[in-house]
Amino acid sequence: MALTKRTLVVYYSRSGTTAHVGHALARRLDTDEVMIQDQRAHGRVSVWRAALDRLLNTLPPIAPIAAPLENYDLIVLGTPVWGARAAAPVRRFLKDYGPSLPAVAFFCTMGGSGAANTFEDMQARLGKPPRASCSFDAKALDNGSYLGALDDFAMQLTDDAHSPPSRQPAPNGIPMHR
Repeated sequence: MALTKRTLVVYYSRSGTTAHVGHALARRLDTDEVMIQDQRAHGRVSVWRAALDRLLNTLPPIAPIAAPLENYDLIVLGTPVWGARAAAPVRRFLKDYGPSLPAVAFFCTMGGSGAANTFEDMQARLGKPPRASCSFDAKALDNGSYLGALDDFAMQLTDDAHSPPSRQPAPNGIPMHR
């Protein structure tokens, strides 16, 4: 019996957009998923709080991640873009869990731009490059044209799990393994 690589999709979503992409990715990868929970609010975090978190570099408390991260070979981390950075709860996740994470990949959802800066910020906080990264803008999410890029990203993650890593630059300038 062959040993299979295990992947976990972890994401934060204030409005539901990043959750939608994270869930679709987890289905394509036939894997587990976990949503990061901001403990400050019982409902949605307000846009004002999100902006303040970005400006003040706040790291809000998050609920403990129930999945045993050490049981996974790859963590795919998703975030909305808040002012060209990862959402505050994702930055908290990276602070709390980053040192113990295995290989990672990143995805983000955004209104228009900021993916490269967001991925650079996440990589700097993690201290290692992602295996791959992919961004989805509001226009593509609204008209459904993001699905091709999502399929390509899922295929890249699946291919990477079955091939030895070698460094080469990602399309957005962030180093990745392939």
